[in-house]
Formats: sequence, structure tokens, C-alpha cells
Amino acid sequence: MKEKDGFSECPEQQVILYVEKEDGKYEAMQTGSFISANYLDDYFFKRNNLEKNLQSKIEKAEINAIEYYLVLEDLTVSELAARAGIMKWVVRKHLKPGNFSKIRDDAMKKYSNVFNVPVEEIIKRQSGNRK
Repeated sequence: MKEKDGFSECPEQQVILYVEKEDGKYEAMQTGSFISANYLDDYFFKRNNLEKNLQSKIEKAEINAIEYYLVLEDLTVSELAARAGIMKWVVRKHLKPGNFSKIRDDAMKKYSNVFNVPVEEIIKRQSGNRK
């Protein structure tokens, strides 16, 4: 990439790029993040809409809080099972909306660790007390 093509205006997030100077040598150049400058707002807008949509599905009892976080983290059932150390068929059982209250404390803690969210937050999300 040429030096003139590497510049991006984003003082909030700076990156180091190696660019080709006029003399043909490559050197480090500090500049703003192109992705942050051009796409970050769109990402947060879409993520916010996804969160609202998933929360409304919890309130309609179409999904439960475990599936909410599964979708937000973009995990498959197999990935969640492997990361949590829970058998895949058990994870599938836990994903059924009516089975949320049957999830044992130890399994809930494992899900909490995978999603990096306190157990209380998962329970609060399920109960619909979110704003």
C-alpha cells in the first residue's frame, strides 16, 4: 500500500501500517483505523437491533437467554458444548425455552464463563427485567 492510500481520519483508534514511501522503501506509519472510521457505527447499529430482536424472542418464549448469548457470540451448538465442557445433546436440551429453569447451577456457571457474563446477568436477561 502506498503511503497516501494508508491515511485514515480516526483519532479514537490508531493503528500502525507498513506503507511504501515515495523512494520505494517500506516504513511504519501511524494512522487512524479505516474500519473504525467507516464501519463501526454500522456495526453497533446492527448489533443493537440484533439484541432487541433476540430480547423480544425471549419475551415471546421463542428462545431463552442461553440462545440469546449463543447468537450474540456467533457460536454453534458444537462450539458452545466444547467450550463449556457440556455434552452437545445437553446443550441442545438447555436451548429449549421451557428448559431454562431446569439448568443446574454448575452448567449455568459454565455458560457464564463461555459468554463472559455473570450468571446473574443471564438470569436477569431471561426474566425480562432488561431495559
